[in-house]
Amino acid sequence: MILTVKNRSALLDENFRLVEAETTKDFFTYFDYLCENVLDFVQPDERARFADLVSGKYDGADNRSGVFHLLRNTGEYRYNFVTVRNVRKPYLARIRLFDIYDAIDFIRTAVDENNKIHTALGLTNDYLFSYQKSEDLLTLAYYSQGKEIVLHKMRLGDWKNMLVERKLVSEKSVDSLNVFCNEIALNPNSIMSKLEGSIRTSGAVQENLRLIGARYEGLDGTYMIGRILSDEEMAKLHGSHALIEELQLDALSQVYNKKTITAYAEQKIRAALQEPFALVIVDLDHFKPVNDRFGHLAGDKVIARAAQKIKEIVGDDGVVGRFGGDEFMIVLESVANVSILRGALRAIMVQVKKEFEGNFDDIVLSCSVGASVYPTNGTTYDELFKKADFCLYRAKEKGRDRYVFYRDDLHAQAYAERLKENGEGKASEGREVQELKHLAEYFKTLHKNPREAVMKLLKHMIGLYSVDCIHIYAGEKMESILHVGEDRPEMRTAEYALSDDFRNSLDFDGVALFNFVSEIPEDNVFGAALRNRDVSSSIHCVIGSKNDFSGVLAFNKTRVPARFADYEENCVRIFASSLALVDLDDLRDLEDSGGYSSD
Repeated sequence: MILTVKNRSALLDENFRLVEAETTKDFFTYFDYLCENVLDFVQPDERARFADLVSGKYDGADNRSGVFHLLRNTGEYRYNFVTVRNVRKPYLARIRLFDIYDAIDFIRTAVDENNKIHTALGLTNDYLFSYQKSEDLLTLAYYSQGKEIVLHKMRLGDWKNMLVERKLVSEKSVDSLNVFCNEIALNPNSIMSKLEGSIRTSGAVQENLRLIGARYEGLDGTYMIGRILSDEEMAKLHGSHALIEELQLDALSQVYNKKTITAYAEQKIRAALQEPFALVIVDLDHFKPVNDRFGHLAGDKVIARAAQKIKEIVGDDGVVGRFGGDEFMIVLESVANVSILRGALRAIMVQVKKEFEGNFDDIVLSCSVGASVYPTNGTTYDELFKKADFCLYRAKEKGRDRYVFYRDDLHAQAYAERLKENGEGKASEGREVQELKHLAEYFKTLHKNPREAVMKLLKHMIGLYSVDCIHIYAGEKMESILHVGEDRPEMRTAEYALSDDFRNSLDFDGVALFNFVSEIPEDNVFGAALRNRDVSSSIHCVIGSKNDFSGVLAFNKTRVPARFADYEENCVRIFASSLALVDLDDLRDLEDSGGYSSD
């Protein structure tokens, strides 16, 4: 069991909103992936005091702290010790949270685990060494009846001299001892040396020994830790040699290789513990242009940096491997609910992009992420991988720089179709090509039967674009003359479209696009109307021109915010433009004629 204190930190702007690229995965998952303004998650009667602490209103010290009740994703308010550190403008401050209950549990568990480890080590005759670089301190110990027995604890040079002076190593092993001490002081990734002597027996018995160790990054610095084994004990471990060979790192990225990460995922499934974990595939966007323009050396550095960033984000909550090329696989644990999964995937997406911001001129290096969850989405590695790969494909075709995790209610039909296409050996067309074909069919029908063409396309779009409702508004009061999807009274008019705020939100083509709630303006009529309708993502297109329009086409998501794919946005723009060719009044009675759909 790995014990860590969760790294829950975030950078806040002057409105107490999260700066996503500077917010850790553990911060997102502690609250909810929708967390944007931290004040919303502070107990109401403590918000003013929290705001004063973060802004430094009463105490302008660079570092401040206080205790507050914060609402976590379980729905309960928990005591948190909050520390605040000033940062450079334009940002307000960096905050770090420590859940007091979690801290108490951590200490109890750590003590318990420490006792278990000591007891387990006492069942063997293992001698362990550790070297703390910052203190230049080497410790040699063994365990008996659950207690640690320290044989040596001294500076590395003093330990080496003591072994030679007391003849605890043979004369022919003195050079090997010097090499071992020089190497361990450099803190390599791993180390293995052979010595002949009586280090473990204090001169009583001479042994042929192997000193095997690895580097460990502890909370208080870097260590080399390892075991001292005799040749006989090494022979007993020979049966595990094949397993050790499999646990190999990818040479370039220094995360596990494809064979190892695959075997690890399969092993977790075979264990049949029914504990949920996510199989995550991460693919770097626009990596090929970097390779082509800046060379393979630059490409290799990108792979290495991306791997280490992903490993840093995942931390102790999973295992990271390089699957090949610019693709990584993660076995992500601790995904007890959807909020935690969303927070983790969002953190990977945002922070990998931040890692390369501004590095390659006009090339924006980001990542696309696909994920599936065991056992919800499958109980075999093959099934989980195919669904995660399908979601990665969806993320790519939706415009990259996004994550998609498998949901039966959204993806089952498209996934089955893709499997069928691949099984029949057909080339699977990109979604953008398929949508252009739908538009082509729409235009073929439009001049013959506009009513049928419009309704058919609307029914298609609401299912494939994962929106909750589509409205066409027209008339003096911008009433909904036609809609598919959710039927909510507050959605039946769009008088806000008559306001200057609405017109000012439109781009040159007369389109207003909001992918997330945080993008919806708060301080104007248009934004307030969308928020009051619980709209989380939206595309609004005028029918006509920006300054002279007869209606508005609105695509709204109200359940889960999600970025619209590039092809979705383009198709909506084309559809809105085509409606200028239609008599909108002719669409008013489509609902009465059976055209209405709540799919």
